[in-house]
Amino acid sequence: MGKVAKSIVGNADEVVAELNKALADEWLAYMQYSLAANLVPVPAVEGALKEVAKEELEHAEELTERIIQLGGKPIADPKEFYTKTNCGYEVPSEDTKKALADGIKGEGCAIKVYEKIAKMTKDSDPITYQLILHIMAEEEEHEQKFENLLEWLK
Repeated sequence: MGKVAKSIVGNADEVVAELNKALADEWLAYMQYSLAANLVPVPAVEGALKEVAKEELEHAEELTERIIQLGGKPIADPKEFYTKTNCGYEVPSEDTKKALADGIKGEGCAIKVYEKIAKMTKDSDPITYQLILHIMAEEEEHEQKFENLLEWLK
């Protein structure tokens, strides 16, 4: 077992559990934004939702890969998304402002989740830590994008 693997053995199960909760969040965000993109009547918002949905799917793939690398089992049953989620799921709305507000709320929650995981892994798992920083930076960009669009609509 390598140096990194040895250092995270003590909390690997806890890290995997938190990564699985974040994975549930990413799948639900992907679904929410993909569906909302098809409902909102504003092309600029539709495009932004589709772009962010694609990145949420990428996050799900990255988390899945890391969970497996840590010896864990990623959530495979969509029913578990709702029991493991940190951030929940908002039923997509045709109301463009509501769709954006729901996105801002979800991205804010995701940022808090990734801050928690970053603290857990900072000194014990540099690979997971760097992945989490990368995802968190993108979540911050998503939140800003949604805030800018909401302001533009006013």
